[in-house]
Amino acid sequence: MPRTATIGPAVYKRVNELTAEGKNRTEAFEVVASERSMNPGTVSANYYRTARSGGGTTRPKTRARKATTTSRARAQAPRSRTASQPKTDTDLTTLANQIGDLVQQLVRQVEERDQRLRELLG
Repeated sequence: MPRTATIGPAVYKRVNELTAEGKNRTEAFEVVASERSMNPGTVSANYYRTARSGGGTTRPKTRARKATTTSRARAQAPRSRTASQPKTDTDLTTLANQIGDLVQQLVRQVEERDQRLRELLG
């Protein structure tokens, strides 16, 4: 049998108490995180997970947008290139050259650091 959740509801209750006192949620998450020795992101995740499961909505409902084009019109429209697709082989060559230059720079920096360490220890 699964355990009864205790942390999420306790976090949810405490955050709501702090927001009722005038703090915004971000501040409340930080206060609860320091009280419970947790990360504010973890507190936030617990809060919103509990809010969703308990039926309490925390986000305003949005209206559905009206479709501007039909599926057929979209299917017949010419497909454009996405940002992730390279335009030409020269783009790939340029990127490869940049990567090579950065790797060489990193190697130089590591060698310089190693040399300094040898001098300090040596």
